[in-house]
Amino acid sequence: MSSGEHILRSLIRIVAILLAGILLFIIGSMIGYGAMGGGNPFKVLLPDVWRHILEFIH
Repeated sequence: MSSGEHILRSLIRIVAILLAGILLFIIGSMIGYGAMGGGNPFKVLLPDVWRHILEFIH
């Protein structure tokens, strides 16, 4: 295996892990907002909800 192939495989793994992390974060947010928060799980994808969450944190 050449050095270029090794770098490409490593980059593909990194991107795959980042995408999986983002997907799991979204799914977890939907479960938390829907089940624990009592809201519509799809509302967690709206920017207004995230503004409210960030205002709550700050």
